[in-house]
Amino acid sequence: MRSSIFSMTFAVAAGVAALATPAKAQDTEWTLAYLAVKGTIYEEVALAIPDRMEKATDGRLKITANSSLVAGNRLMESVRDGLVQISLPLSGYYSGSQPLFTVPSLPGISESLDDLIALGNAEYGAQIRAVFNDDYNSTQLMQMAFCPQVLFSTKPITTVEEWSGKKLRVNNRGTGLVAAELGASAVSLSAGEVLPALERGVIEGVITDTCWAHGAGFGTVVSNAADWPMGSVVPFPVLVNNDAWAALPDELRATVAEEFKRIEADFEARWRERTAEMPDLWRADGITYTEVSDAEMARVYSDDVQAPVLAAWRADMERAGLDADAVLTAAKAAVGAE
Repeated sequence: MRSSIFSMTFAVAAGVAALATPAKAQDTEWTLAYLAVKGTIYEEVALAIPDRMEKATDGRLKITANSSLVAGNRLMESVRDGLVQISLPLSGYYSGSQPLFTVPSLPGISESLDDLIALGNAEYGAQIRAVFNDDYNSTQLMQMAFCPQVLFSTKPITTVEEWSGKKLRVNNRGTGLVAAELGASAVSLSAGEVLPALERGVIEGVITDTCWAHGAGFGTVVSNAADWPMGSVVPFPVLVNNDAWAALPDELRATVAEEFKRIEADFEARWRERTAEMPDLWRADGITYTEVSDAEMARVYSDDVQAPVLAAWRADMERAGLDADAVLTAAKAAVGAE
């Protein structure tokens, strides 16, 4: 009998204690999809997010980063469809179907991180965020940039004439249009195919993130790097599925949003530090690194080259039912371009 009374008393006491102690908030688990591109700010952001979010939320939000779950050209669809809750898409991969994504890669629009930030804070940024929301059921949590796009090649390409006849891999519609006007053939390859293609001579060059090219070991197969500032700084967003975002408790959602602002600020500083050191790193590896002359850049910006590039982009915009002139005018105004 005493044992029974003791058990009953213990059970009552435990029940009272449970009522007096607030229930622990349920943890939320998300999967983050990204493309493994070694040495990039992009990959650094993807790998930093899980730890930063777990610490900021005291473990209430746990994120697992996965680079093999989703193909690089399906990252937007994966978050739209709820396959993953969060992703880091490469918007340049979508510029063939959504011409708004082409704007930063048009020459003279985004040639610095400051340009890209200005675009994001202006009407253009609002339009892009609306595309994410309306077409991909997602909210942009932050935006960061790839390191500057540089032309790496097995032969020198430092003059307009040297573009002619070259087979180059590009990663967005805008750069492809410019390359074609300069006489090059734009080749579409996945990230994993680029280095083998350079080794076998399938392509003679690639226009890509200078940090990725260095991290991926392009210096073993190319001998030249040329910095052509023409749509050099292209973005990548961090997107969250709208339903997953709405499902977070209000105060947790606010905490997560604030931490993403801090991540964005931290990586802006990291971007500037990383990109400033890249030319010397390439030269230290024995690569001939050329900052293309103003005279050659003036030829790229001539009407002979730019008029057909913009005409092709305007046709893309018209097919999408968008006002190219209004978008271009607003984008140029945002970055102070003529």
